[in-house]
Amino acid sequence: MSIDTFFKKYLEAPRDLDNASSRLYVIASVNIPFAMLIHMAYIPLFLWMNVPEMAFLNIFSVIAWASVLYCIRRLMFAVSWIIFTAEIMLHAGFCNHYVGWGFGNQYFLFTLVGMSFLLPKRIYLSMTIAVAAIVEFVILSRWSNETPWEGNPRVLYILNVINIIIAFGISVLDTLHYQLIIHQTENELEKANKKSERLLANVFPLAILERLRHKEETIADRFDSASVFFADIMGFTSLSEKLSPVELVDLLDKLFTLFDELVVKHKVEKIKTIGDAYMVAAGIPTPIKNHAELLANFALDFKDCLAEFNLKNKQTLQMRVGINSGPIVAGVIGKSRFIYDLWGDCVNTAARMESHGIPGEIHVSEHTYRLLADKFDFESRGIIEIKGKGPMSTFVLRGRSARTA
Repeated sequence: MSIDTFFKKYLEAPRDLDNASSRLYVIASVNIPFAMLIHMAYIPLFLWMNVPEMAFLNIFSVIAWASVLYCIRRLMFAVSWIIFTAEIMLHAGFCNHYVGWGFGNQYFLFTLVGMSFLLPKRIYLSMTIAVAAIVEFVILSRWSNETPWEGNPRVLYILNVINIIIAFGISVLDTLHYQLIIHQTENELEKANKKSERLLANVFPLAILERLRHKEETIADRFDSASVFFADIMGFTSLSEKLSPVELVDLLDKLFTLFDELVVKHKVEKIKTIGDAYMVAAGIPTPIKNHAELLANFALDFKDCLAEFNLKNKQTLQMRVGINSGPIVAGVIGKSRFIYDLWGDCVNTAARMESHGIPGEIHVSEHTYRLLADKFDFESRGIIEIKGKGPMSTFVLRGRSARTA
């Protein structure tokens, strides 16, 4: 195994860890070996200073740090942190007793305070460790001997400065680490928020989304005049028996993506899809006078779009479209899964126009016909029996009128 492969594998956190635990895993895997080396280097230093007790303690410190690394690698975070805390606190206490306050080891207690909050999902343990470290520092500052070690004071001063620099450096690195985490978290939240906004914008009209942002509890509106479009793509049932599920969904996704582009082009509102059915409205949630005209133009392009799709994808899909105009009630329902939906006789009649329509044609009600008669060409179907409605006069939309060209 190459060195690069070894370090990559050594620093790779288990995949099932959350972000905070993964960061702790990597940080500990990098820093603990350095801590072990530093404590090993202090063993000959304490022997030279004629403080064998501290040299002996450092041997146990190296073992303790190895235990911490072992526990971290086994994902025993709480146990590793207890050992880690005990080592630093005991080391500070004994060092102040045998060498003195002037050695500066007690300043590592402040690094313990900062580092304790790296422990993921253990806020009470982190606070306990931080408080214990601060209490010990206060006790040591009150009762420690200044210089029980009788060696050269200049050496002690140099060691004190070195320990302060190391402790301060660790604290600065911790602060920078926290700052990095904050920036990363803020960036991730911003990306997640933008993604949520994009998803919501695809589900709700922008005007409704703005009302949801302002936490409006009940969103319900009545529109005196709007238009509703229903389309059912015929042939998908038989097609589902020939294609795999992935192929079928992919084909439907391509087709509905084209329809979604038409929605944006004609400035109408997509309400929802139900299987291979497609529902659009105009005149909601912002009332407009030419809602029927917008929906008629959308329907004609919708028809052409399906024809082009069949040609490119070698399909023979047909549509059945129904349009009706009239009063509509619209609103947001649901708690865990919101949906913006429409209700009223106008909606039911539009659905009936679709179900009683002719494959490949755009079937409209008399109400819609009267709104569009001077701008579009129609063919009357006469009086036909509509389920749940009785006899109705309906029409087929043929195209845009030459009179308005």
